[in-house]
Amino acid sequence: MRPRLLVMLKGAGYSSAWLIRCLALAIMAGSAAAQSGTTPVMELDLAGSLFQVDYVADPDSRREGLMGRTALAAGTGMLFDFPEGTRPAIWMRNMLISLDLVYIDQSGKIAQIFRQVPPCRTLPCEIYRAAQPIRFVLEVPAGTADTLSLAVGQVLAMDALARMPAPRE
Repeated sequence: MRPRLLVMLKGAGYSSAWLIRCLALAIMAGSAAAQSGTTPVMELDLAGSLFQVDYVADPDSRREGLMGRTALAAGTGMLFDFPEGTRPAIWMRNMLISLDLVYIDQSGKIAQIFRQVPPCRTLPCEIYRAAQPIRFVLEVPAGTADTLSLAVGQVLAMDALARMPAPRE
């Protein structure tokens, strides 16, 4: 049995060869995007300042994080989304820049802040572990937490994100 879309497109005058070429191009384009390491970018209101943050929710992207980046512009960062019940442990191995790490619970409340965290130059590296299960870790340029006067207990505008289901892994 032929797929309905193929039948519909063939009925509209498109040849099988043309359809196969289009499908191949679509698959290659999707594969190239996945291999390029691009992550979704979202706008996040952080204490009244809009930030453009890369959103990562899968294990490989969370593991890679900002490793290897030589700079992180003001007003940008990376938001890590973790499975329910996770107590993330972040280290700065293979990092080239200092960061502020902001640990955020499911409701958008800041649970913990690690300020001015330097790259790890030699092993063993310090581990920055969440004191309690949290949902998100926001990595921003070092000094951002102080500049924006971020504080534990402060609630960030993350309603839409908090309503999304947490990643499974």
